[in-house]
Amino acid sequence: MKSISLTSSAKVFFSLLAAAFCARGVLADGENYSLWPRRPEALAEARRLMDRGSLPKALELLQPLAEQGGVVGKEAKELIGRLRIRQLLDPNGPDVKKYTVRKGDYWIRMVRKLGCSQAMVVHLNGLMDIPALHAGDVFKYRPLDFHVVVNVPEKEICLYDGTDFVKGYPILSMKDGGKKSVETTVKDEQAPVSIYSRQFPSADKTLVLAAGGYVIDAARGTPRSPGFYLSRQDCNELAMLTRPGTKVTILRGKGEEP
Repeated sequence: MKSISLTSSAKVFFSLLAAAFCARGVLADGENYSLWPRRPEALAEARRLMDRGSLPKALELLQPLAEQGGVVGKEAKELIGRLRIRQLLDPNGPDVKKYTVRKGDYWIRMVRKLGCSQAMVVHLNGLMDIPALHAGDVFKYRPLDFHVVVNVPEKEICLYDGTDFVKGYPILSMKDGGKKSVETTVKDEQAPVSIYSRQFPSADKTLVLAAGGYVIDAARGTPRSPGFYLSRQDCNELAMLTRPGTKVTILRGKGEEP
């Protein structure tokens, strides 16, 4: 009986010890919900605010959590991405401005002067293609002053508004022989049709970077040019949110921050 009692006590002891180590490991990994059923209250509250349509308050709660690692940061980033894209594509959003066409304006010059992308102007105004301009026409636009961060070790491209995270896009494939981190810009936006074509805003886009001939493009098999390749939908969304001159940081060192 004594040996049985000792064996039972040992089982209890080692069970508690194992639980303690598991809990310690899980918490260090950033709250793995599948093993340690604790979601930060801020995340739960942010979801409730989203359901009620209180998007700015939800973002206030989520932005600090996006800087964390593990599943906490991942879930926060996913929620922020959904919220921010909804805001950015809202034709009646608070940051949307209006421009009245002047005599002598033409489409490409107007869009570049507004610091916007063609696809964004087309979207905000509900256009099917590029219109003919007439003095007095009024167009909605949104200035695009985001910062693109290509995180090579994490295989992710992130969009920032100042220091605030906007959305992350997973890199599906890449062709990168660089060793050091690089600061560059979006040099051009290309498509299978002419930039002067009425079909240009709806065509698939390739972002050409100023440094090293790198591109951000849609993944289509083996990468052709040096660059970073996303899903077709993600690539076109990112192209809508950027413009020539948009700052791009390529991080190649693990743990580096933009």
